[in-house]
Amino acid sequence: MKRIYPAILSLAIAASAIAAPIDEARKLYREGDYAAAAEQARKLVKRSPRDGNANFVLGASLMKLGETAEAVAPLKQAESRGVTEASQMLAEYALEQYDVEQADAHLEKWAATVAKSRNKKLPEEHQTLSSRLVLLRNMLERVEQIEIVDSLSVDSLSFFEAYCLSPQAGRILPPDALQSIGASGAGPLSVAYMPENNSEILWASTDTADVYSLYGAGILDDGTLDHPGPLSDNLAEGGSALFPFLMPDGMTLYFANNGENSLGGYDIFMTRRSDDGYYQPQNVGMPYNSPDNDFLLAIDEASGLGWWATDRNHIPGKVTIYVFIPSQMRRNASPDDPNLAALAKLSDISLTRKPDTDYKALLEKRLPAENASSANKSKPRFALDMGNGKVYTALSDFRSERARSAMLEYLAASVALRRHLEQEDALRAKYGSGDRSVADAIVRSEAETSAMRTRIASLRNSVVRLENQ
Repeated sequence: MKRIYPAILSLAIAASAIAAPIDEARKLYREGDYAAAAEQARKLVKRSPRDGNANFVLGASLMKLGETAEAVAPLKQAESRGVTEASQMLAEYALEQYDVEQADAHLEKWAATVAKSRNKKLPEEHQTLSSRLVLLRNMLERVEQIEIVDSLSVDSLSFFEAYCLSPQAGRILPPDALQSIGASGAGPLSVAYMPENNSEILWASTDTADVYSLYGAGILDDGTLDHPGPLSDNLAEGGSALFPFLMPDGMTLYFANNGENSLGGYDIFMTRRSDDGYYQPQNVGMPYNSPDNDFLLAIDEASGLGWWATDRNHIPGKVTIYVFIPSQMRRNASPDDPNLAALAKLSDISLTRKPDTDYKALLEKRLPAENASSANKSKPRFALDMGNGKVYTALSDFRSERARSAMLEYLAASVALRRHLEQEDALRAKYGSGDRSVADAIVRSEAETSAMRTRIASLRNSVVRLENQ
């Protein structure tokens, strides 16, 4: 009979005691309970500071909770113990911070760890991140110098309503405007574009796998579509293509794509029409694009302003819209500029601005509403699908006086809802900062929000019904 030494027995018991809690911590992490997983893993790390698995669960959970500064140290400890998932997460984090050197270092450690393993085969994720690193490095060498006039935080579901475009720039239409004119495959992201002359419409059509492709069609005199179909196969690039915007020249197309040439999520691309479709699209680079989602770039030549949306600021339920001054010639920041990463990320938009320039006055002066006549200034801006192949964008479009009055009531209710939602967001922010006393107020506000949305839907139906009588 073999003798079991007390020291070895103690180690075996300790290992058994640690194994069960780490499995529990991993289970909590997989289930998305990151706070509980972090708490469990923290106890394990305190007991065994060099344990790779415990450090990984702690760091990964903190990363998911947004506590990135605290997450890095345990992830690096896990990486030093050969946990490849830690190298992957650290490389992804470095890419998000535009830190090329750190991302490269973590990818090398990942490859070195795999080389020592039995499998010795790098996963596809390593190649994907390596490709993104190459793209990031190239983009940082060509960061365009632009002037940011303003930034807006708006609701992600109706962000396009914040684009204040002049009539010459065309119209951005909501997905439900597509259904009445026979556009196929309209999905929740099928924001459409129609030029000023209403001669055509571009939109994103989704298939059964929720992959979006860009479609287009001419518009006949009766409002129906003429030969709708996909724009060009080469726009997808292995992903989804959506959020089209066509310049007034009728040739230059901006759109978003999350395919193989995207830095992460959706990136903004540009292409031009050719005789048989569209040329190979080009990524417009930074600062327009980021490792997060960037989309719907629109340039209004009449107002001299450009717009695009992004979720890079990670505000729940919101996206940020940047308003900028387009330039005829692209001017890139110096790769040696100490503020290069900040300019690329737009972490401080004041760095994009010229000294002693009143951008608020410039914005107000260049917006279409300021250039319109005094009679037009009071007209609300909207895009309402009337269900008969027409989309109304002004009160003068209405034939029925009763429908026009109902539309004013609908617009007033919509403004009231936006203000109410701003107050509700403020309550949620207080709750998120630890003020639990507002919990009941949030519940009451959500009930009121539901009632307001129901009323607005009813008012909208009344407008359409009264106009079509």
